[in-house]
Amino acid sequence: MYIKIEDYCAATGVSTATAGRRLADVPFRIPTRGRGRKHFPLAGAVMTLKGKEVDAGAAEALAQAAKDLHGRDLYVEAEALPMALEFAEWLPTEAMRNRLRTAQNSFVVAVANSRLCSPTIVRNLTPLRQLFALCPPVLAWVLRGGEAPDVDGIAPAFAVASNEGTLDQYHTTMKEAA
Repeated sequence: MYIKIEDYCAATGVSTATAGRRLADVPFRIPTRGRGRKHFPLAGAVMTLKGKEVDAGAAEALAQAAKDLHGRDLYVEAEALPMALEFAEWLPTEAMRNRLRTAQNSFVVAVANSRLCSPTIVRNLTPLRQLFALCPPVLAWVLRGGEAPDVDGIAPAFAVASNEGTLDQYHTTMKEAA
């Protein structure tokens, strides 16, 4: 899920220049037919919010304004793993942290109970579980609350779509750390 600078300004009440400075280190995409406009990942953008902006509902407003650039695609690239980890650490309220824990725990159960569960998915279950925080319906629910996404229906498809060789870097890093 992605937001534009205009969405950030509307949610926070800051100027375009301030929003640009805050989002300068956040990776962005310029979609086809995007007319050169930068689209920032929602998870990266909310981590730049000030405490008073979060308390005023800016995170929820950004989640409401966010668009999925790829339609209803469940794929999240493995390169987003560091952002997923930072996002999980950043979550400012206990309610948001609880929703993320619930989604991630339900993800593991849903994948384990699925007929799509295979050794390659099990091998990457930990990084997939962490990436699941950035899955569009989960990310929106974690930030906004409301009705929980259908994790049982989403999780197996997400695991298959997002399970790629790049996740092997996770295992290499873990071996180096050990």
